[in-house]
Amino acid sequence: MFATQKLAPTLLLLAAMGCSNGNPKTYEVTGVIRFPDGIPLTEGTIEFEAIDHENPIMATSEIDENGVFELGTFDVDDGAVVGKHRVVVVSSHEIGTGAERPGLIEQSKLHPRFADFKTSGLVFEVKPEKNELKIPVEYAQTGRRS
Repeated sequence: MFATQKLAPTLLLLAAMGCSNGNPKTYEVTGVIRFPDGIPLTEGTIEFEAIDHENPIMATSEIDENGVFELGTFDVDDGAVVGKHRVVVVSSHEIGTGAERPGLIEQSKLHPRFADFKTSGLVFEVKPEKNELKIPVEYAQTGRRS
C-alpha cells in the first residue's frame, strides 16, 4: 500500500500534464475551399506549412466532394500547430503522362498558382481554438465557368 500511496501523486501529475509525445500541441482546423462563384473544389489536397517555427511543420488533408477538409499534422485530423501558415492547394490528375489517352484526362479546374507556396498567396493563422476557414481559389483558364 505504501508504494501505491507514493505512486498516486506521480500518476496525478502525469494525468494533469497530459501524455506528451514531444510534439507541439495542435488545434482543430476545418474548412471549405470554394471558387469565386461559390462552387466547391471537389478533389485534391490542401497543405499548411507553419511559418512561425524553426523547422517546417506540415498539416495536410484530402479535400472531399463538398470542398471540405480537416487538417492533420501528427495524426489524421489532429489539427495544426498555432501560428501563421502558408498554404497550397493541389488538384490534378496524375495518371501517367496523358499521352496514352489523349483528351481523356480532365484538366484541373484549379489555377496552377495554388500548387506552389511561393505563388499561392494563401496565408492563414491557426489560433489556439477551433479554427473554421474559408479558402478562396480561382479557376484555371481552361476550367473557368461562365
